[in-house]
Amino acid sequence: MSRETVSIQEDGSNVDYEGVLLREILKRAGAPTEKELRGKALASYVLAKARDGYQVVFTLAEVAPEFANERILVADKRDGKPLFGYHSPFRVVCPNDRAGARSVRMLDALEIVRLQK
Repeated sequence: MSRETVSIQEDGSNVDYEGVLLREILKRAGAPTEKELRGKALASYVLAKARDGYQVVFTLAEVAPEFANERILVADKRDGKPLFGYHSPFRVVCPNDRAGARSVRMLDALEIVRLQK
C-alpha cells in the first residue's frame, strides 16, 4: 500500500507521522467504498481499539474521498523512526482534529461495524 506523511502539532512543535491512509486499509478489508457507500452502508463505522482499552469511532463517509475526505493515517513511524513505547505498534493520526483525542496510540484493532443490514 502506498505510504503518506501527515504533520500535526504536539507540545508546540510539528511532528511528522508516516503510514497508510485508513481508507486504503478499509478498502483492502472489503469495506464499502465509492458507489457502494450509499444508503444503508452509510450507517457503518470503524471502531479503533487500543491495547489499553481506549476506543474511538470513525464513520466510513468521514474517510471517503467523495464525502469528507479526511486524511486519517494509520502510522508506524514518527519523524522517520519506528514508533516505540506507548505509541506502538501503530497510531491513528487525525491531522484535522482539533483536540487530538481520536489519535489512538497503541492501536490494536480496527473493526468495521454495520448498524443496518
